[in-house]
Amino acid sequence: MILVKSNTVKLGLIATTSLMCLSSCGSKTHDESEQHQSKSSHQSQLPTIPVVPVRKELLQHKLNLPGELVAYQNVPMHAKVEGYIKWIGVDRGSFVKKGQDLIRIFCPELDEKAKEGAAKLASAESSFRQAQANEDATRSKLVEAKARCDADKLTFERLQEASKTPGAVAQNEVDLQQKAVESDNARVESVKQELTGAKNLVLAEGHNVQASRQVLNSLNSMKGYLTIKAPFDGVITERNVHEGSIVAVDSGRNSPPLVRLQEKDHLRLVVAVPEDSVSGTKIGQKIEFSVPAFIGKKFYGIIARPGYALDSATRTMPVELDVPNADGQLEPGMFATVHWLVSRPYLTLFVPASAVDADLKATYVIRVKNDVSERVDVQKGLTMEGETEISGNIHEGDLVALKATNELKTGTHLIAKNADAEDLEIAGKKSSAGGE
Repeated sequence: MILVKSNTVKLGLIATTSLMCLSSCGSKTHDESEQHQSKSSHQSQLPTIPVVPVRKELLQHKLNLPGELVAYQNVPMHAKVEGYIKWIGVDRGSFVKKGQDLIRIFCPELDEKAKEGAAKLASAESSFRQAQANEDATRSKLVEAKARCDADKLTFERLQEASKTPGAVAQNEVDLQQKAVESDNARVESVKQELTGAKNLVLAEGHNVQASRQVLNSLNSMKGYLTIKAPFDGVITERNVHEGSIVAVDSGRNSPPLVRLQEKDHLRLVVAVPEDSVSGTKIGQKIEFSVPAFIGKKFYGIIARPGYALDSATRTMPVELDVPNADGQLEPGMFATVHWLVSRPYLTLFVPASAVDADLKATYVIRVKNDVSERVDVQKGLTMEGETEISGNIHEGDLVALKATNELKTGTHLIAKNADAEDLEIAGKKSSAGGE
C-alpha cells in the first residue's frame, strides 16, 4: 500500500511540473510576439525619406547676361579751327576709308596769319645773316689789331735792345714805341669785346629765326586742320553740318560733332559679369551670344579685355569681347543676351536643388546618418543642370534628404531609402515650379 501511494505522488508531481513548463513557454512566446508586433507598428509610423549622396563635380554653368554691342572705335569729329564749311563729302550712312577727305573748312584769317608768319620768318633770317656778317667782320678786325700789336711790340723790343748802346737810339723813340704797344693792346681788348657782342647778337637772331619758324609751322599745321580726314575705315553715323555752316572751336566739346565716324567691321560686346561668376574668366575664351534681330541665330565673341576690378555699386565686373563683323549683320547699339560660361578651377560639392532649403535663420540641407536626420547649415553657390553647388560642414558621399524641409528636425528618426528615378523627377518638377 505504501509503494502504491508513493508512485501516485510522483506521477502527480510530474504532471504539475509539465503543466508549469507549458504555461511558462507559452507566456514567453506570447511576449516575443507582442514585442515584434510593437516594433513593426513603430517602424510603420516612421516616415520614409528618399536620400541622395553628395557628389563632387567641376562646375560648368551657362548664365544668360545682358550685354550691349558698341563700335570698336567711335570718334566724334570736331573742328579745331574756326571758319565755315566749304565742302562736305559724306552723309549719314556713308562708308569711308582711312585718309579720305570728309570736310573742308575755309578760314581766310588763318591764311593771312600764315602769310604774316612767313614774312616774319624771312625778316628774322635776314637779320640773322646780317649778324653773322657783322661777326665775321669783327673777327677780321680782331685779327688785324692783333697783327699790328704784335708788329709794334717787336719794334719796341728791338728799340729797347738798341738803346742799351749809348747814342744808338734816342730815348724818346723808345718811349713813343712803348706807348704805341699799349695802344695796340687796348684796341685788341676793345675788338674782343666787340666780337663777343657780335656773337651774342648772332645767337639772339638765331633764336628769333627758330621762334618765327615754329610759329609758321604751327600756322601751317593749323591749315592742315582745315581738311578733316577719316582716321580709320568706318561708317558715318551722324552729321550735323552742311556747306556754309559756321564752325567754332569748342574746347569743352559740349556742342554736337560735325560728323561721327564708327568702326563696324569690328565691334565690342560689353557685358557686366556678377561677382559670383567671374571665376574662370580667360582672355581668348570663345563666348556665345544672341540678339533679338536674328532670332535663333548664334554669334560668338572672344574675351579680350576683362576689367579685373568690380564696380562697387553693382558688384559686377565689366568685360569686353571682340566681335568680328565683316558681313555687317550686327549694328552698334544692339542689345545682346550673352551665354556666359561659368567654371571653377577646382571641384565643389553638388546636391539636387530640392535638397537645399532656407528659412529666416540660414540655408541648410538635411543630412541622414543611421536613419537619423541632422540639419546642416550650408552656403549656396551656383546651379548646374538641376543641381546646386554647396559648401559647409558636409562631405562627399554624405547622404542628404532629397527634399529639405523644416519638419525634419535634428534627431528625427526615419527610414532612409535611395532615391530612384521617379523620386528625382518629382523633386525636380517641384523645385522648378517653386513648390513645396
